[in-house]
Amino acid sequence: MIEVENIKKQYNGSFVLNGVSMSVKTGEAVALIGPSGSGKTTLIRAVNGFVVPDSGKVKVRGKEINYRNKESLRQTRKKIGMIYQLFNLVERTSVMENVMSGALGKLDSGINLISSTVGLLFHRREREKAMDILRFVGIEDKAFERVDRLSGGQKQRVAIARALMQEPELLLADEPIANLDPKTSKKILELLLRINEDKGITIVTVLHHLKSVMDNFNRVVAMKNGSICFDGAIGSLTQTDIHDIYEFDKDMECLVAA
Repeated sequence: MIEVENIKKQYNGSFVLNGVSMSVKTGEAVALIGPSGSGKTTLIRAVNGFVVPDSGKVKVRGKEINYRNKESLRQTRKKIGMIYQLFNLVERTSVMENVMSGALGKLDSGINLISSTVGLLFHRREREKAMDILRFVGIEDKAFERVDRLSGGQKQRVAIARALMQEPELLLADEPIANLDPKTSKKILELLLRINEDKGITIVTVLHHLKSVMDNFNRVVAMKNGSICFDGAIGSLTQTDIHDIYEFDKDMECLVAA
């Protein structure tokens, strides 16, 4: 599903990504961890084309991303859903309108979001599909409420539903539980993993809660100082590894799982 080959990215003369290589198989659920500033968000943004690497290659679904060709990049993004820490919803519109906007990524026309909100773009079957997705994520009773009246957990469910409306093969989540309480965080992670299992959608999610990672994921990839320093089964991640990953000691070598 994803192949990253020796990508590098600098900002102001400092490497944010320094020769990163990794692969993710179709159907995997992978947790991406590491200290703040280690390059996690930059890496997933390179996968969806929002960050252009200085060098190296990124392939999604077997095709190399052409960052300089807008049409090629748009075609790549059509099958990649993105979930954000701050939800990125249109707060003053309804849940249904936000979810329906996820279908815009599939369209080949350049019609804007305003048209979709007055029903000019979508057929009944698409509205029914949106309701089915809301039912799947457990928030169908809020379909016609304004987003700004929802709790944080409900907003994240709306954001997930919007991503699913796009019919993605890959979901990238950037700290999707960072602003949620522990109980809600658990439910959101359970939902993401149910999407992975039931729908076969590949998931890569940036997480800071190590216990959540250990309780829910089989594979973890850790970054430190712009490089991958651990990639392996969660059962192989030791306390020593965790100390090394989160210790900002440049003389300390990163450990790579066999």
